Amino acid sequence: MDIDRVRYFCVLAKTGSITKASEILRISQPALSKAIKLLGTETGLHLTEREGRGLILTETGMRFLQTAEPLLGSWLNLSKDMQQPVASEHFRVGSFEVFTTYFLSVLLKSYPFCSLDLQEFLPGQLEQSICQRRTDVGITYVPIPTPKVVFKEATKISMGVFGLKNAFDVKELDLPFVVPLAPLEGTPSKVVGLDGWPDHKFPRKFAYRVTLMQSAIEICSQGLALAYLPEFVVNLYNQKAVTKYQLVQYPCAIPEKQRKQSVYIIHRQGEKEGPEIRAIAKALRSLP
Repeated sequence: MDIDRVRYFCVLAKTGSITKASEILRISQPALSKAIKLLGTETGLHLTEREGRGLILTETGMRFLQTAEPLLGSWLNLSKDMQQPVASEHFRVGSFEVFTTYFLSVLLKSYPFCSLDLQEFLPGQLEQSICQRRTDVGITYVPIPTPKVVFKEATKISMGVFGLKNAFDVKELDLPFVVPLAPLEGTPSKVVGLDGWPDHKFPRKFAYRVTLMQSAIEICSQGLALAYLPEFVVNLYNQKAVTKYQLVQYPCAIPEKQRKQSVYIIHRQGEKEGPEIRAIAKALRSLP
């Protein structure tokens, strides 16, 4: 459908006169009449009819006007609207599940987001989503180098081995662990697990594999396995858990200095850091 013909029709409908409409549109009366006739042919609708020397809208023409006029306005203002920032657009934050679940309460206290989309990805998927402009900012501690994506360290968090109190004898050599099911690909380090444990240096027994780390915490709370988790996550979990299901820290094969995990904020290259990103960085730095 020719957009100019729709525009001509709307002007004609408003003026009720071929003469006035042609003056406003600055086209000849024969050209305007031809355009209106072609629009009727194009749509298969009887839009106008003769009344004396003028044209009036049919009932179908009135319905067409009511539908076409707002659509025409949106189309004509499309370029202008796209140049304006959308104040109500959702701010999209991406991370992986254990972080989004427990960092959310900290994040929402740090900044009065008008609207927020919290997206969950595996490392690699997160970077691609940011690169493709489907996510505004990401939080990760397993960065995957990706073109046009910038990584900025926001803080370091402490990791540890956690499980139910007295569930295991710490003298045992092969304590059972619950680990992420999805392996990592493309990470510059040799870490292959989503929990950040360096299995190439410190092998461990995989008793359970789970997609969601929340499931790992549930398995730990039942005394079935241990998990390598951020300390702040366990602290927040324990605040809400019944005492008998709270987790305690177990001895860890990884030296304490190596259990400090860098947390990165990631965004597209060349984009300025707005107040939301600064608020996220501040909230991350507030983690114990």
